Amino acid sequence: MTTTALSTFRVTLQDCDGIEHDIKAKAEARFAKVIERSFPDQDAMTRAYKLFNDAAEGGVISKADEKTAISWLKAAEAAHQAGLQGIAVEEAFFEVHFA
Repeated sequence: MTTTALSTFRVTLQDCDGIEHDIKAKAEARFAKVIERSFPDQDAMTRAYKLFNDAAEGGVISKADEKTAISWLKAAEAAHQAGLQGIAVEEAFFEVHFA
């Protein structure tokens, strides 16, 4: 589990049985770093995350909020690629939890 410099969210790499702890921690840190750099501040990141999850769970969001929700998706995809760089895991994914 990696807690970020912003200290309001944590990232855990899931479904990666057998991976060494330090490799897992570095992957989580890379993921978190890309996510943090994708948003101007913590509030923008949290808002994008919440809007994306609302939409993903079938909630209705406004057209204006759709762009913000998509920004989370794009950031998470880039972070996923960065996090798993050099790691050979098939089904692994990153779980994000906000405090």
